[in-house]
Amino acid sequence: MGAQDLENAMTGSGFLMPGLWVGLADRLRIASCWPAVAVIVLVFGMDDARAAFDQFETINVVGYGHVPTETNYVPNVVFSENGAASFEALKAQAVAARTFAYYKMRLGGSIQNGTQDQVYHSNRGWAQQVHFDATDATEGEILSIRNFSGNDILIASFYVAGAIPSGPTPVPNPWDPDPTNTEHWVTHTYPTGVIGGDNLGTPLGFIGTPTNPNWPNRGAKSQNGANFMGQQGISYVDILKYYYGADIQLETVAPTPGQLPLQLLKRLTDFELNDGYFGNDTGFSSHNLNLGPATTAQRVSSDAHEGTFGQRIDIDLDEGAGSSFLFHHVAGTELAGPGNLFSGEREANLAMQSLGTIGVWLKSDSPDLGVGITLDDDSDGTEQGLFQDVIADGLWHKYEWSLEDPALWSSAFYDSGDGLLGESITLDSIVFSGSQDSSVFLDNVFWAPPELGPPWPIIGDVNGDGFVGIDDLNVVLNNWNQTVNRGDISQGDLAGHGDAFVGVDDLNVILGNGNAGTPPPGAPGSLATAVPEPGTGAALLTSLAGTLLPRRRSV
Repeated sequence: MGAQDLENAMTGSGFLMPGLWVGLADRLRIASCWPAVAVIVLVFGMDDARAAFDQFETINVVGYGHVPTETNYVPNVVFSENGAASFEALKAQAVAARTFAYYKMRLGGSIQNGTQDQVYHSNRGWAQQVHFDATDATEGEILSIRNFSGNDILIASFYVAGAIPSGPTPVPNPWDPDPTNTEHWVTHTYPTGVIGGDNLGTPLGFIGTPTNPNWPNRGAKSQNGANFMGQQGISYVDILKYYYGADIQLETVAPTPGQLPLQLLKRLTDFELNDGYFGNDTGFSSHNLNLGPATTAQRVSSDAHEGTFGQRIDIDLDEGAGSSFLFHHVAGTELAGPGNLFSGEREANLAMQSLGTIGVWLKSDSPDLGVGITLDDDSDGTEQGLFQDVIADGLWHKYEWSLEDPALWSSAFYDSGDGLLGESITLDSIVFSGSQDSSVFLDNVFWAPPELGPPWPIIGDVNGDGFVGIDDLNVVLNNWNQTVNRGDISQGDLAGHGDAFVGVDDLNVILGNGNAGTPPPGAPGSLATAVPEPGTGAALLTSLAGTLLPRRRSV
């Protein structure tokens, strides 16, 4: 069907306007988790031939204004939409919610709260710590798909309640309950093996053809199914790929000049709930050299750098084949496509900007052990980080490689890289070399992006002028004892993650950091001498400018 035929078909069927299709997800209350509600999505292609999508620091929610994305909007959508699910399912929900919000912001600059789009706030209340944790663990991660032209397209990450699977797989049995009658929208994309144009998506969005697909429509996730998968120890990345396809790309958004940076450390795998990106068979790589059959990698609780779990790697040198080994511990999701098509490739890993450092924590007492790292960049192949000696003292040590130092990188011996990192990179493998049987513990594989944009804000600097002074105090006083958008610093909700209430805890943040920074030209002055604006209803609080109040919430 040609473009004009598509337009005629849409407008002739009573849809909103030429070139757009409206998909209505009849998403009602779910049983084992929390509600997934109706969604109306305008789905059409938005081509972006670039390595990353620009970051939205806030999401414009109709009726609530600009809400901070990571510290307010995403965790509250996770809470409202699927808040009682298993932790990996909460992480998958965070990525889906963030992606959908980005899609709507790029499409029209705002998003509805409720059945029109996705629920940000309802009478259920506000997010709890676990929902902030799931958001933090996936901070800045969104989903895209690369089209036939090589452009990255942000997907419209549909999700519905779905049936409640009883096992053994996430595909519900005929007798499994579907209390919201939404399973018919769900796409079990991974087990059907569809990728590229063959993934026609869900009827919630316009269905294209294999040669003319609607790229943003990659299918619909089941929230009950995601909860089931998370309970089985399946990672959030594999949950997302199960429903949207093995070829979707998980990637980090990029701060633009002047924006605050993402978190300074992103753990790619910490082994606490599963093997993350490092569950591939040890014999998977064709570039291994002289490995014996006893080479294993197992998630263990016997040793960890942080938390409870790490991974123990035992490397068996096949002396009959050679005097030294090379072991590529390949990174990639478990659900990496038909025949492991994408294992070790870009699509099976998190795409990140080639800035900052990448590394891992290791512990070993095996002598003559080296560690390197290989990365796939988005241009011309695989690049090799220089090998480092692993310290054989039985203690944990950090090994990292700067992504901004060309001297540390060369072309991998088995690929056509040029030794230079492109704008976007994904982890290919951690590589070990040695001359005897060796054991090593691995934990906390990480990416540490640099501090992009301006320095981190001064705590208590509400108006962002680089100084904690009377203007900041006045914001708190003007909203004293008021309910505001949760975590909205500009309204004075400063303490912790915010509690949607401006009170003593928030005042203490201002007073405890009073006069920090440098006053800008024309600033009213310090907290010790300045007087709040008249008419705030809180002028008596001026005398507290040098004293912290007891921490409590006013009622």
